[in-house]
Amino acid sequence: MELSEGLMNYFKSTNYAYEIIFIDDFSKDNSWEIISKLKRNYPTIIKGIKLTKNHGQHIATCVGFIKASGNYIITIDDDLEVNPQQIQLLIEEQIKSKAQIVYGNYSNIERSLTRKLFKLIYQTIAKIIEGSNSVKGSSFRLINTQLAKKIATEATHLIFIDEVFLWYTNAIAYVDVKHNKSKRSKSNYSLFSLVRLTGDVVLYSSLFPLKMIKYFGFLFSFINFGIGFFYLSRKIIHGVAVPGYTSIIVSILFSSGLIIFILGVLGEYLSKMFQLMNNRPLYSIDEEI
Repeated sequence: MELSEGLMNYFKSTNYAYEIIFIDDFSKDNSWEIISKLKRNYPTIIKGIKLTKNHGQHIATCVGFIKASGNYIITIDDDLEVNPQQIQLLIEEQIKSKAQIVYGNYSNIERSLTRKLFKLIYQTIAKIIEGSNSVKGSSFRLINTQLAKKIATEATHLIFIDEVFLWYTNAIAYVDVKHNKSKRSKSNYSLFSLVRLTGDVVLYSSLFPLKMIKYFGFLFSFINFGIGFFYLSRKIIHGVAVPGYTSIIVSILFSSGLIIFILGVLGEYLSKMFQLMNNRPLYSIDEEI
Protein backbone atom coordinates (compact mmCIF):
# COMPACT_ATOMS: atom_id res chain seq x y z
CA MET A 1 0.00 0.00 0.00
CA GLU A 2 2.80 2.38 0.91
CA LEU A 3 4.48 1.84 -2.47
CA SER A 4 1.29 2.47 -4.44
CA GLU A 5 0.59 5.63 -2.45
CA GLY A 6 4.13 6.88 -3.08
CA LEU A 7 3.88 6.18 -6.81
CA MET A 8 0.49 7.86 -7.19
CA ASN A 9 1.57 10.87 -5.13
CA TYR A 10 4.56 11.33 -7.41
CA PHE A 11 2.65 11.02 -10.69
CA LYS A 12 -0.17 13.24 -9.48
CA SER A 13 2.42 16.01 -9.14
CA THR A 14 3.36 15.61 -12.81
CA ASN A 15 1.59 15.73 -16.16
CA TYR A 16 2.60 12.19 -17.14
CA ALA A 17 0.00 9.60 -18.09
CA TYR A 18 0.76 6.41 -16.18
CA GLU A 19 -0.36 2.97 -15.05
CA ILE A 20 0.91 0.83 -12.18
CA ILE A 21 1.37 -2.91 -12.76
CA PHE A 22 1.86 -5.21 -9.78
CA ILE A 23 3.25 -8.70 -10.42
CA ASP A 24 2.47 -11.24 -7.69
CA ASP A 25 5.11 -13.91 -8.23
CA PHE A 26 3.21 -16.54 -6.20
CA SER A 27 3.68 -14.74 -2.88
CA LYS A 28 2.87 -16.51 0.37
CA ASP A 29 1.44 -13.48 2.15
CA ASN A 30 -1.65 -11.35 1.48
CA SER A 31 -0.12 -9.42 -1.42
CA TRP A 32 -2.82 -10.43 -3.89
CA GLU A 33 -5.60 -9.30 -1.55
CA ILE A 34 -3.91 -5.89 -1.29
CA ILE A 35 -3.49 -5.68 -5.08
CA SER A 36 -7.16 -6.61 -5.57
CA LYS A 37 -8.22 -3.88 -3.16
CA LEU A 38 -6.07 -1.33 -4.98
CA LYS A 39 -7.64 -2.41 -8.28
CA ARG A 40 -11.14 -1.85 -6.87
CA ASN A 41 -10.16 1.59 -5.58
CA TYR A 42 -8.25 2.68 -8.71
CA PRO A 43 -9.61 0.58 -11.61
CA THR A 44 -8.14 2.75 -14.37
CA ILE A 45 -4.65 3.02 -12.87
CA ILE A 46 -3.87 -0.35 -11.29
CA LYS A 47 -3.21 -3.64 -13.05
CA GLY A 48 -2.56 -6.86 -11.16
CA ILE A 49 -1.10 -10.12 -12.43
CA LYS A 50 -0.84 -13.23 -10.27
CA LEU A 51 1.45 -16.02 -11.47
CA THR A 52 0.74 -19.68 -10.78
CA LYS A 53 4.20 -20.32 -9.32
CA ASN A 54 7.36 -18.46 -8.42
CA HIS A 55 9.19 -17.92 -11.71
CA GLY A 56 11.87 -15.60 -10.36
CA GLN A 57 12.29 -11.84 -10.42
CA HIS A 58 13.57 -11.55 -13.99
CA ILE A 59 10.77 -13.57 -15.60
CA ALA A 60 8.17 -11.77 -13.48
CA THR A 61 9.62 -8.48 -14.70
CA CYS A 62 9.34 -9.70 -18.31
CA VAL A 63 5.63 -10.40 -17.69
CA GLY A 64 5.29 -6.77 -16.68
CA PHE A 65 7.11 -5.69 -19.84
CA ILE A 66 4.67 -7.63 -22.01
CA LYS A 67 1.60 -6.22 -20.26
CA ALA A 68 2.81 -2.62 -20.14
CA SER A 69 1.79 0.20 -22.45
CA GLY A 70 3.18 3.68 -22.98
CA ASN A 71 6.55 4.86 -24.19
CA TYR A 72 8.66 4.03 -21.14
CA ILE A 73 8.62 1.47 -18.36
CA ILE A 74 9.95 2.05 -14.84
CA THR A 75 10.74 -0.96 -12.66
CA ILE A 76 10.83 -0.65 -8.89
CA ASP A 77 10.85 -3.23 -6.10
CA ASP A 78 8.12 -3.34 -3.49
CA ASP A 79 10.45 -3.14 -0.47
CA LEU A 80 10.74 0.67 -0.64
CA GLU A 81 14.51 0.61 -0.90
CA VAL A 82 13.96 3.47 -3.36
CA ASN A 83 11.67 6.43 -2.75
CA PRO A 84 9.24 6.75 -5.71
CA GLN A 85 9.98 10.50 -5.83
CA GLN A 86 13.38 9.60 -7.29
CA ILE A 87 11.66 8.50 -10.50
CA GLN A 88 12.05 12.12 -11.53
CA LEU A 89 15.84 11.63 -11.58
CA LEU A 90 15.49 8.79 -14.10
CA ILE A 91 13.19 10.82 -16.32
CA GLU A 92 15.41 13.91 -16.26
CA GLU A 93 18.47 11.82 -17.14
CA GLN A 94 16.64 10.16 -20.05
CA ILE A 95 15.54 13.53 -21.43
CA LYS A 96 19.11 14.82 -21.18
CA SER A 97 20.96 11.74 -22.51
CA LYS A 98 18.28 10.25 -24.83
CA ALA A 99 19.30 6.84 -23.47
CA GLN A 100 17.18 3.73 -24.00
CA ILE A 101 17.87 2.62 -20.43
CA VAL A 102 18.53 4.73 -17.35
CA TYR A 103 19.66 2.96 -14.19
CA GLY A 104 19.40 4.22 -10.66
CA ASN A 105 22.91 3.80 -9.30
CA TYR A 106 22.85 3.50 -5.52
CA SER A 107 25.15 6.05 -3.89
CA ASN A 108 24.86 4.16 -0.61
CA ILE A 109 23.81 0.60 0.22
CA GLU A 110 21.73 -0.23 3.31
CA ARG A 111 22.04 -4.02 3.26
CA SER A 112 23.38 -6.85 5.38
CA LEU A 113 27.06 -7.78 5.28
CA THR A 114 26.24 -11.09 3.56
CA ARG A 115 24.33 -9.43 0.75
CA LYS A 116 27.08 -6.82 0.34
CA LEU A 117 29.67 -9.61 0.10
CA PHE A 118 27.80 -11.50 -2.61
CA LYS A 119 27.11 -8.24 -4.44
CA LEU A 120 30.86 -7.61 -4.47
CA ILE A 121 31.57 -11.14 -5.74
CA TYR A 122 28.94 -10.79 -8.45
CA GLN A 123 30.26 -7.39 -9.54
CA THR A 124 33.82 -8.71 -9.76
CA ILE A 125 32.78 -11.67 -11.90
CA ALA A 126 30.49 -9.53 -14.08
CA LYS A 127 33.25 -6.98 -14.63
CA ILE A 128 35.59 -9.73 -15.87
CA ILE A 129 32.94 -11.17 -18.19
CA GLU A 130 31.00 -8.20 -19.54
CA GLY A 131 33.15 -5.18 -18.71
CA SER A 132 32.72 -2.32 -16.26
CA ASN A 133 29.22 -1.30 -17.44
CA SER A 134 27.74 -4.60 -16.27
CA VAL A 135 28.46 -3.88 -12.62
CA LYS A 136 26.48 -0.65 -12.51
CA GLY A 137 22.78 -0.14 -12.09
CA SER A 138 20.00 -1.76 -10.10
CA SER A 139 16.42 -2.99 -10.39
CA PHE A 140 15.32 0.66 -10.28
CA ARG A 141 15.45 1.60 -13.95
CA LEU A 142 13.69 3.37 -16.80
CA ILE A 143 13.49 1.44 -20.08
CA ASN A 144 12.28 2.22 -23.57
CA THR A 145 9.10 0.14 -23.94
CA GLN A 146 9.93 -1.06 -27.45
CA LEU A 147 13.27 -2.46 -26.25
CA ALA A 148 11.71 -3.99 -23.13
CA LYS A 149 9.03 -5.81 -25.12
CA LYS A 150 11.59 -7.11 -27.61
CA ILE A 151 13.63 -8.60 -24.78
CA ALA A 152 10.55 -10.03 -23.04
CA THR A 153 9.16 -11.74 -26.14
CA GLU A 154 12.54 -13.36 -26.84
CA ALA A 155 13.18 -14.32 -23.20
CA THR A 156 14.10 -17.82 -22.04
CA HIS A 157 14.07 -19.50 -18.63
CA LEU A 158 17.64 -18.34 -18.12
CA ILE A 159 16.91 -14.67 -18.71
CA PHE A 160 18.94 -12.11 -16.78
CA ILE A 161 17.56 -8.78 -17.90
CA ASP A 162 20.51 -6.57 -17.11
CA GLU A 163 22.94 -8.83 -18.96
CA VAL A 164 20.63 -9.03 -21.99
CA PHE A 165 20.34 -5.23 -22.15
CA LEU A 166 24.06 -5.09 -22.89
CA TRP A 167 23.51 -7.36 -25.92
CA TYR A 168 21.01 -4.93 -27.47
CA THR A 169 22.20 -1.42 -26.76
CA ASN A 170 24.98 0.82 -25.55
CA ALA A 171 22.58 3.73 -25.04
CA ILE A 172 22.62 3.28 -21.26
CA ALA A 173 22.81 6.07 -18.69
CA TYR A 174 23.18 6.13 -14.93
CA VAL A 175 22.05 8.50 -12.22
CA ASP A 176 22.82 8.40 -8.51
CA VAL A 177 19.87 7.65 -6.24
CA LYS A 178 19.56 7.23 -2.49
CA HIS A 179 19.15 3.68 -1.22
CA ASN A 180 17.01 3.10 1.87
CA LYS A 181 16.92 0.13 4.18
CA SER A 182 14.39 -2.44 2.98
CA LYS A 183 10.97 -2.42 4.63
CA ARG A 184 10.86 -6.17 4.09
CA SER A 185 11.84 -8.02 7.27
CA LYS A 186 13.57 -10.81 5.37
CA SER A 187 15.09 -10.91 1.91
CA ASN A 188 13.49 -13.15 -0.73
CA TYR A 189 17.01 -14.25 -1.67
CA SER A 190 18.52 -16.82 0.67
CA LEU A 191 22.26 -17.42 0.84
CA PHE A 192 21.86 -20.45 -1.43
CA SER A 193 19.76 -18.43 -3.89
CA LEU A 194 22.44 -15.74 -4.12
CA VAL A 195 25.13 -18.36 -4.81
CA ARG A 196 22.98 -20.05 -7.44
CA LEU A 197 22.04 -16.75 -9.08
CA THR A 198 25.69 -15.70 -9.37
CA GLY A 199 26.61 -19.07 -10.88
CA ASP A 200 23.71 -18.97 -13.33
CA VAL A 201 24.64 -15.49 -14.49
CA VAL A 202 28.19 -16.63 -15.18
CA LEU A 203 27.05 -19.72 -17.09
CA TYR A 204 24.28 -17.97 -19.02
CA SER A 205 25.95 -14.75 -20.01
CA SER A 206 29.36 -15.95 -21.17
CA LEU A 207 31.69 -18.74 -22.18
CA PHE A 208 34.09 -17.71 -19.42
CA PRO A 209 34.00 -21.08 -17.54
CA LEU A 210 34.65 -23.04 -20.76
CA LYS A 211 37.55 -20.75 -21.64
CA MET A 212 39.02 -21.22 -18.17
CA ILE A 213 38.74 -25.00 -18.56
CA LYS A 214 40.59 -24.78 -21.84
CA TYR A 215 43.38 -22.70 -20.32
CA PHE A 216 43.63 -24.97 -17.28
CA GLY A 217 43.74 -27.99 -19.56
CA PHE A 218 46.60 -26.58 -21.64
CA LEU A 219 48.49 -25.44 -18.54
CA PHE A 220 48.32 -28.73 -16.63
CA SER A 221 48.92 -30.77 -19.77
CA PHE A 222 52.13 -28.79 -20.30
CA ILE A 223 53.14 -29.19 -16.64
CA ASN A 224 52.41 -32.94 -16.60
CA PHE A 225 54.29 -33.41 -19.89
CA GLY A 226 57.30 -31.59 -18.44
CA ILE A 227 57.26 -33.63 -15.23
CA GLY A 228 56.87 -36.89 -17.16
CA PHE A 229 59.72 -35.99 -19.52
CA PHE A 230 61.95 -35.12 -16.54
CA TYR A 231 61.45 -38.43 -14.76
CA LEU A 232 61.64 -40.44 -17.98
CA SER A 233 64.97 -38.82 -18.89
CA ARG A 234 66.33 -39.56 -15.41
CA LYS A 235 65.31 -43.20 -15.76
CA ILE A 236 66.53 -43.81 -19.33
CA ILE A 237 69.49 -41.47 -19.74
CA HIS A 238 70.92 -41.35 -16.24
CA GLY A 239 69.65 -44.68 -14.91
CA VAL A 240 68.25 -43.05 -11.75
CA ALA A 241 65.52 -45.02 -10.02
CA VAL A 242 62.28 -43.14 -9.53
CA PRO A 243 60.55 -44.30 -6.31
CA GLY A 244 57.70 -41.67 -6.42
CA TYR A 245 54.76 -43.62 -4.90
CA THR A 246 53.52 -40.52 -3.07
CA SER A 247 53.95 -38.28 -6.11
CA ILE A 248 52.04 -40.74 -8.28
CA ILE A 249 49.11 -40.87 -5.84
CA VAL A 250 49.05 -37.08 -5.52
CA SER A 251 49.16 -36.69 -9.31
CA ILE A 252 46.33 -39.17 -9.79
CA LEU A 253 44.12 -37.54 -7.14
CA PHE A 254 44.80 -34.04 -8.48
CA SER A 255 44.17 -35.08 -12.09
CA SER A 256 40.98 -36.93 -11.11
CA GLY A 257 39.72 -33.89 -9.20
CA LEU A 258 40.42 -31.63 -12.16
CA ILE A 259 38.61 -34.01 -14.53
CA ILE A 260 35.58 -34.22 -12.22
CA PHE A 261 35.49 -30.41 -11.96
CA ILE A 262 35.61 -30.06 -15.75
CA LEU A 263 32.84 -32.64 -16.18
CA GLY A 264 30.76 -30.77 -13.60
CA VAL A 265 31.04 -27.49 -15.52
CA LEU A 266 30.20 -29.23 -18.80
CA GLY A 267 27.24 -30.89 -17.07
CA GLU A 268 25.95 -27.49 -15.98
CA TYR A 269 26.07 -26.22 -19.56
CA LEU A 270 24.27 -29.34 -20.78
CA SER A 271 21.55 -28.91 -18.15
CA LYS A 272 21.03 -25.29 -19.22
CA MET A 273 20.81 -26.39 -22.87
CA PHE A 274 18.21 -29.00 -21.90
CA GLN A 275 16.12 -26.36 -20.14
CA LEU A 276 16.19 -24.20 -23.26
CA MET A 277 15.23 -27.05 -25.56
CA ASN A 278 12.36 -28.68 -23.65
CA ASN A 279 9.87 -25.89 -24.59
CA ARG A 280 8.48 -25.34 -21.11
CA PRO A 281 6.22 -22.26 -20.92
CA LEU A 282 8.13 -19.23 -19.67
CA TYR A 283 5.39 -18.30 -17.20
CA SER A 284 1.78 -19.05 -16.35
CA ILE A 285 -0.77 -16.48 -15.19
CA ASP A 286 -3.28 -17.56 -12.57
CA GLU A 287 -5.32 -14.36 -12.46
CA GLU A 288 -5.21 -10.94 -14.10
CA ILE A 289 -7.18 -7.91 -13.01
